[in-house]
Amino acid sequence: VTASFSTEQAKLEGSYPIDLIVVNASITGFDPLYFANLNQDVYGYEMDSDGNLLVSEQVYTGLPLEVSNFSTSTEGKVPEVSISIPNVDRAVESVIQGQEYLRSREVYVISTYAKFLPTGSDYRYLGDTPDRNSVLKEKLYISSVTSNEEVVTFSCKPKFDLRNAQLPTRTYSNECTFEYGDNNCDPDNSIDYGTYPTCNYTLEDCEVRGNADRYGGFPGIPRKGIIVV
Repeated sequence: VTASFSTEQAKLEGSYPIDLIVVNASITGFDPLYFANLNQDVYGYEMDSDGNLLVSEQVYTGLPLEVSNFSTSTEGKVPEVSISIPNVDRAVESVIQGQEYLRSREVYVISTYAKFLPTGSDYRYLGDTPDRNSVLKEKLYISSVTSNEEVVTFSCKPKFDLRNAQLPTRTYSNECTFEYGDNNCDPDNSIDYGTYPTCNYTLEDCEVRGNADRYGGFPGIPRKGIIVV
């Protein structure tokens, strides 16, 4: 068997385009994940909760990302954009499993040139003319996620498209899908957690706690098979 392999470190000279991705893993706050479409980690700019790039530096994890092209129709509508991230080490899989598959989370696609990134002596520095404002930035929202043993793919849409999103956007289950005590379950902090420190995620438990109006399940779904006579 004859095989040949070729590897190349990111260029340190000249100017070339580079794509950076920032995914907000939190739906109520700001918990950014930073990725770069490169074969090595690279220093970029930190982002604040308003989506602004700051002077402070941030390491972007280098991965072979795939971002579909942005295009507009004659009606000016931006179609769905897909972002694929390798899943071989299951690092991204663990994030989406623990964060409701990141549905409706913010995604920023940042296009710039390597020379505008931060400059320094470390190999992660690629820039020579730092300028955090010399970027094209698109803000999208994750509408759906698919994953397998090789890749996690986010389908992203503009916010106005998500306003018309149709079900299902939640898991249909008899049991409540909210985390006990979180803002979806108990936004007014009305549950007596001293008396009820845990919950079985049933409608009956919700009723006992006086919180049935916030029940996050679908009690109308039958638990057993229906026999039609």
